[in-house]
Amino acid sequence: MARFLLPASACAFVISFFLRDRLPDKGAILPSLRQDPVQTDTDLPGPFDVTRKGVTYLVEPIFNYELWGMVVSYHHADSFVDLAHEMWNDHVNIKDVCVIWGKNVETGVYRRMKFRSRDFTCFYRYPDQEAGALFSADCLSNNHLLGADPVVSRRILKARKGDQIHLSGWLVSYGQKDTSFRRGTSTVRTDHGDGACETVFVKEFEVLEPANLEMRALNKISIALMVLCIGVLFFL
Repeated sequence: MARFLLPASACAFVISFFLRDRLPDKGAILPSLRQDPVQTDTDLPGPFDVTRKGVTYLVEPIFNYELWGMVVSYHHADSFVDLAHEMWNDHVNIKDVCVIWGKNVETGVYRRMKFRSRDFTCFYRYPDQEAGALFSADCLSNNHLLGADPVVSRRILKARKGDQIHLSGWLVSYGQKDTSFRRGTSTVRTDHGDGACETVFVKEFEVLEPANLEMRALNKISIALMVLCIGVLFFL
């Protein structure tokens, strides 16, 4: 039985691996993602301390911020390829998410594009001038997400490509106490290049509509089945 189940589960793994991060069709986009982020400066709290992994950071709110968008790529700060966060002893920026909204979700141009995230940066590429004319760089943002609350942090870390999300908190600058380490934030959506990312201290985070639940589940099941089959074939 295991000899037949192993290739079948391997095939399911390959298929689900490539389909688990598909971006949804524009017909599946929620109406709330058509709006721009909301930024205000009323009732802002004063600077406050956040301690993670024994390191204390001073966080200074600049604007209230609320965003509805679809995740097109992301980067975990604790990734083994990320050396900068470890070098800077930065444990409060737990994840970067690149999101789109507005014109970019209404036209569906994102389905023709490629997105990729690395340390602090979101890269995108469109295949031709027609797609380039439809795409708006002002309806994309790369967000450095700061998490202190354990529940909110877990929700942030679970968000995947294709998920439609809502977050609220503050655009902030932050740094470590008694060191020179400090990071700021963009305060407009129309800038590009270095310094154009939003640094957000997240108070609330919600996945409004997860993507590819079936393929994600199939991927996990296929991995478990492969391990089980290999164990059976090896020990029996």
